[in-house]
Amino acid sequence: MFDVVAAIDEAYANETKEFARRYIGASGIGGKCDADLAWSLRGFPNTAPDPQLKRIFYAGHRIEDWVVRDMKMAGIDVLENDPMSGKQWEYKRWGGHVSGHADGIVIIDEIPVLLEVKSMNLAKFNEFESKSVKYSHSHYYAQVQFMMGMSGMKKCMFIAYCKNNSKYHVNWIDFDEFYYLSLEHRSEQILNGHAVRCSTDETDWRCRGCFKRGVCWGSVKPDASCVFCAHSYPTEDGKWNCDKAPFGEVCGDYEQYNPGYKT
Repeated sequence: MFDVVAAIDEAYANETKEFARRYIGASGIGGKCDADLAWSLRGFPNTAPDPQLKRIFYAGHRIEDWVVRDMKMAGIDVLENDPMSGKQWEYKRWGGHVSGHADGIVIIDEIPVLLEVKSMNLAKFNEFESKSVKYSHSHYYAQVQFMMGMSGMKKCMFIAYCKNNSKYHVNWIDFDEFYYLSLEHRSEQILNGHAVRCSTDETDWRCRGCFKRGVCWGSVKPDASCVFCAHSYPTEDGKWNCDKAPFGEVCGDYEQYNPGYKT
């Protein structure tokens, strides 16, 4: 008999490959590994998630849309897109080498407030509800602090939807300038070529769940490109440069970029 599940999984596996981002993203700034951010900065290819994980991601995006719909239905003033561009709100540093995208802006008493929407399973939701996002999901907390620092907003509405029971919980987060500066410093260290791997063991749990694990541990070997070269470096105007040859011309000095290890 026709295996429906296998056919669906195969369709997901054969989807058109997405291009890897080429910037340090706010969603990753609170992660465990500098090397992950450095690979992303240069646009190294991702290790594709399995079909089930892809479906989890897609479901999360759909839930975000539902949450915004519910907020609007309740009369909350949500601006999903930048009216100047018609696209998702985006905030940049270093000419775009550092970037963050907001789920929206909520207007509270005529003051713009950053909106961040997440969906969680029951266990994670209960932890978030009891502890606040700073202690339940530190990487999300870093994400919104980085976004507030880049955008200039001083408060974030962090709203979570429980996938098990459709329960909502909101955490209001104030901007922490000191913490933001620590994240900004981390991004600058990576931009300046000082990223290191978080582990020397590819079986480390942090590596097993990383989308850059293939290129980081050598199972994925991308074709030579100037931006992948150890001799290239980002410039503050959003471009790349190389002291060996004009950038864009792969030369005989090509050497694939490779982060170091913590000592």
